[in-house]
Amino acid sequence: MNFARFLLFVAAAGIGLHYWHEHEAAAALSTVMASADANGFVDLPPARGQNPDKVYVIAAVNCPHEAAQRADQLAKDLGDEGIPVVRTNNVGFTAAGVDQSTVDRVRAILNGPLPIVFVHGRAKSAPSLEDVEAEFKSSNSSAGKDKPQY
Repeated sequence: MNFARFLLFVAAAGIGLHYWHEHEAAAALSTVMASADANGFVDLPPARGQNPDKVYVIAAVNCPHEAAQRADQLAKDLGDEGIPVVRTNNVGFTAAGVDQSTVDRVRAILNGPLPIVFVHGRAKSAPSLEDVEAEFKSSNSSAGKDKPQY
């Protein structure tokens, strides 16, 4: 009987920890999104190896999960619209010279729902096609203007 109670306690603790983590990630994303632009994209430091003239759609590649399928479709739709797009499964940043608020923004976006989309130094978690198109067009017309330095 004690073993069954122990298993029940462990299961309850695991479920509680899972929901607490999801709540914390959602709260962090909500805080970061308060600094988003009109299209919902947040300024981030430059990602390693990304061409600033392309849109990057990040999620698992060759994966049957719904988020990866959404990423595939988003990349296809962007390409069909003539927007230069790269569909990939990884992104990396250099930590040198960034402050804690920047780290918090990166973490909140990367821990949000997939796909993660990067457009001209800004990113958004799970954007719609319309969000990405609007961001690409608006940031393309103002590329290099008023961009934060990291």
